[in-house]
Amino acid sequence: MIVYLAGRITGDPAYRAKFADAEMVLRELGHTVLNPDVLPPGLEYAAYLLIDEQMLRASDAVCLLPDWKQSAGARQERALAGRLGKKILRYDRIDVTRREQKES
Repeated sequence: MIVYLAGRITGDPAYRAKFADAEMVLRELGHTVLNPDVLPPGLEYAAYLLIDEQMLRASDAVCLLPDWKQSAGARQERALAGRLGKKILRYDRIDVTRREQKES
């Protein structure tokens, strides 16, 4: 499944590690991950939103990171995913599943 990551980037100094961890977990589970954190620096905010929207449209699902509600962009992405009929995943639930799989 192609999964787009949605979470807070602006104002979060640890966002790179958070997105990288989520990408790693989802890849370990066999998914193709579209990670907005890999976009180049220096673009206008509106340009990031346009690119992120296209990434989301190309996905099968959106994975909401725990802080997604604290991000206006991630809330917009969640709403768009719902309108497009994308599967909505919660990272906190996926991560728990992953740990349980490794422990068994």
